[in-house]
Amino acid sequence: MLRPFNLIIAAVVVAGIALVLSVTLGGTSRNSEGAAQSGGDDVVIGLPYKVDAGYVRRSGQSPAVGFEIILPKRSDDAHTIGIDEKPTGGIVQFNFHSADEDFLESLFIAPIPIAAGDMDDRLAEIAPRLAEQGPALLRQRFEDVTAEPVREVMVGTYRATELTGTYLDPRDEARYAYRFLALPDPERVQSLYAVSHVNQAYQSIETPDAFADTLSGKALSMLRLTAPPQGGSGGGSGGQAGATAASE
Repeated sequence: MLRPFNLIIAAVVVAGIALVLSVTLGGTSRNSEGAAQSGGDDVVIGLPYKVDAGYVRRSGQSPAVGFEIILPKRSDDAHTIGIDEKPTGGIVQFNFHSADEDFLESLFIAPIPIAAGDMDDRLAEIAPRLAEQGPALLRQRFEDVTAEPVREVMVGTYRATELTGTYLDPRDEARYAYRFLALPDPERVQSLYAVSHVNQAYQSIETPDAFADTLSGKALSMLRLTAPPQGGSGGGSGGQAGATAASE
């Protein structure tokens, strides 16, 4: 029963390593020019991005989930956004870099099945898996891995389970903050799994709440789940097959 979840986390760890190395794995690269989008009292200015029929045409993949998001652009912080629509084990990953091409942070999004039922039960069922498996897998590649207690958070208008912490990359002695989110779709079994990596030299994350002010946090605050794009009722955009390959 736990194997799909194990594999997805393994794929995320592999993806995170590539992101920390500032590698964009081929996909579409776009800048962050775009329109202002409003959500509640907050305004995020940036690039609208959708996993819809256009995504299917571009990528040749039919994910089991659909969503819309805004990739933010801060007026006081010029940065570029690289978009990879074929990440190992996932739907898409967004790589944020400075104007000098320094890695700032990343956001990786993958499909994950979370059994139907009461939302409290769904969140409670996924929490111990995050707590037990996430840090253990990170320790296979990184050093000095820390982890905060798993907690429930709001991601935009959605309830989610969150694991946060930090790690040291032994290759460059740099410290990064990470955020794992499991977000059950209120209407579907197929749900979203998101992971952020933040370069602590760029933005210090002292508490879990600080992720809300990161680029990936701003993007997730504008997340809107939609129906899977046409043909997207299967097992995801290479999700489980890609995750299996990544974990071997």
